[in-house]
Amino acid sequence: MFLSLSVQAQFFVTPTDSIHETIYADSTISIFQIDLINETTDSLNLTWKLIEEEVVEGWDYNLCDLGECYVGVPNSSEMQTFSSGEAGFLKMLVNPLSIEGYGFWHFWVYPTGDEDNFVNLYFSVIASRTDGVLDVERETLVYPNPTSNQIFISTNDLQSVQLFSLNGSLISELKSQSGVFDISAYQTGIYFLVLQNA
Repeated sequence: MFLSLSVQAQFFVTPTDSIHETIYADSTISIFQIDLINETTDSLNLTWKLIEEEVVEGWDYNLCDLGECYVGVPNSSEMQTFSSGEAGFLKMLVNPLSIEGYGFWHFWVYPTGDEDNFVNLYFSVIASRTDGVLDVERETLVYPNPTSNQIFISTNDLQSVQLFSLNGSLISELKSQSGVFDISAYQTGIYFLVLQNA
């Protein structure tokens, strides 16, 4: 999937704003990167901010941006300035250390000093020992929980998700976008999910 997002013609996101990957739990470091291309004719300063993080206990993971690599993922930072046509980036380095589970990170990235003009970036990583794919009968992951914008569901042959209220009323049927479901239009509350497989 290729998605290009633009913030008032200052930068665009490539190859996508949401990286959703499955890796072997016994692998070493896996690297996932989202680039932010400067569309202005001048230099650009970008700031990122961690909005949400949920990671299985025991993983080793670090974040790098244009200018610095961090131990873990700090709350926010400003990237090094970069010129027209060049790229800033956010890069997640993940080592599951043989522990099955998932990690989820949600960031805002925006021109420095203009936090209201942000884009959402997501990294979602599942670590499994079953040939890189979680066995549906053994485990289905729905994460993060709670959430406010998107949920990620890792399972085989998932077509849609039915969303029910606590009293059992069907509210909506969500269509999958590679295991990513948009729930930003729904009010805060508790819902039941029913997975519809092929």
